[in-house]
Parts: sequence; structure tokens; C-alpha cells
Amino acid sequence: MQYKGEVFLKIDYLRSFYYTARCKSISKASETLHISQPGLSKQLQKLEEDFEATLFERSNKGVILTKIGKKVFDYAESILQLEKNLYNEIEKMKNKEEQLNIAACQNFGSFYFASKIHKFEKDYSNLQIKINTYNSSKVLNKVLNHDYTLGILVGMENCDHLFFEKDCQNCPYIDKIDFFEDQLVLCASQNFDRDLITTDEIEDLSIIIRENDSSAYNLINDFLNKNNINIDDLNLSFISNSVNITKQAVINGDSLAFLPKSAVTVELARNVLKIIDIDCDFKELLHFKYSIIKRKDYQLNDEEEKFKNFILSV
Repeated sequence: MQYKGEVFLKIDYLRSFYYTARCKSISKASETLHISQPGLSKQLQKLEEDFEATLFERSNKGVILTKIGKKVFDYAESILQLEKNLYNEIEKMKNKEEQLNIAACQNFGSFYFASKIHKFEKDYSNLQIKINTYNSSKVLNKVLNHDYTLGILVGMENCDHLFFEKDCQNCPYIDKIDFFEDQLVLCASQNFDRDLITTDEIEDLSIIIRENDSSAYNLINDFLNKNNINIDDLNLSFISNSVNITKQAVINGDSLAFLPKSAVTVELARNVLKIIDIDCDFKELLHFKYSIIKRKDYQLNDEEEKFKNFILSV
């Protein structure tokens, strides 16, 4: 490979570099890749020679990426994912199968969208749709890592694609369109004997809360902070990453939980849950918008464009 002018990059060397960085160890990477340690070391040495740069700091404890190594790792991750996507796309074309894979945050993908998707499936019966749900930060990073071309999420505060840069509200790599407004509401079972509580009472109530890397957790934390309540002082019943489990626990127990209003419309209509009003300020902090995202460097195909337009019309 020549570093200047025309460049010939051996993807096997890049793959060896990538797994060594992930494993932080040449010996562990060699086991993962099923090649000998001397053979792996030669590939890494050749890659460093080709780039004319040191990619790892080596010690008896393992290897650590240098500044240039981190940049190469960032590109290697995308290149290897592109390779994987290419083979997947070719395989789908061979099978003449049209499939649309969507990454959606749990709140939207599990409830509101599930009640609407049948219309899209009816209009495009020849298209197989697969929706996988994650928390919003994982949706964002899976789109950035080329695992998905389209994602639906809340917020972009946990983007880690540039290692330690976290300010991604104006991410240079992502196109984001807001399309649906929702809000977190405090829910209780019908057995709860009040319809209004004060902020002073919140700390005394048994609360179920989302995991701390979720957008819901961040919204609740900001809301409580503005009302001079430390989220760590709450009387936590348990932490859950499942809205379904949380709803059932509230319906059948004494705990309360902040839940997306769109996710509890059925339970509210059936009178198995009720919304508890809070006598406080800054309730607007519990309002949020769902967004559809794609990478800026990706051109949607016809099916993806139709899905995007459907989502924006929901």
C-alpha cells in the first residue's frame, strides 16, 4: 500500500487492527481472529508502516490507541460495517427479498408506532419490515455505525461516535427531522388515592424509573433538578428498561412511574392507570419530540423514502 497518491488498503489488516483495538490485547485478538500472534503482529506493523504512523502504544498490559490510532479505528469501524452491509445487500438481492430494517427507541417502537404500522404494511405488502427497539442513544449509534439506515429516537445527547465528544444536537453526521410530540406523565394505578401531589411528596413515593443512559431518565432528571429534587433521593422501587414491565408493575402494585403519554393511552381509556398531576414548575421539561434520523452521507432508497414520508405523516 502507498500512503501518498494511490492508496491500496488491505481490509484484512484493517480488520486485525480493529479487533486488536477492541480487545486491547494482541493475544486476545489473535484468538478472536484465529491467526497466530506473530502473524497478527506483522499485519499491525505493516499497517503502521503504510500509514507512516504509530497506531498503538504497547506495554506488558496490552495496547492502547494513539491519537492517530483512534482516528483510524473510527474509520475502520465504518469500513468494516460497510463491508458487512455490502454482503448483506448482495445476499438480499440474490434472494430477491425486499426488507426494511428500522431501529426505534422503545417508547415509540413498542407502542405508538406498533398501532400505526399496519397501514404501511397494507400499502406496501411486498415489503418486509423489521423493527428492533433500543434506547435512544443506542439507536443513534447504530445508525452512525451503519447497522441501520433509519432510526427513530428521542434526543441526541448520548452520541459517542467521536469517542469523548458528546455535544451532538447539531451532529455533522446525522440528518434529523422532528415529527411527533409527546410527554412524560406520572402514572399510578386506580388504587392510588390522590390525583394531585406536591414536589415535597415525590421523594416519599415508591417510584419506578428508566435506566440512566435513556432519554427518559435525562428528561426526568432535568425536571427534578429544576424543582430542587435530587433523583438519587427518590424512593426507587426498581429500575427498568421495559415500558411494558413498568406499566404492569404500576397497575398491579403501589409504585408510580413517569411514562410516555402515547404509551399509556389504552390503559388510561380502560381506567387501569391514571395520571397524577404534580403541583410544580417546569412541567414543560417533560415534553419531548420523536425524531427520524439518517446519516448525512447516505441516500435513502425508494422504500426507505416511502417509509420516511409515512412516518412524517403519522
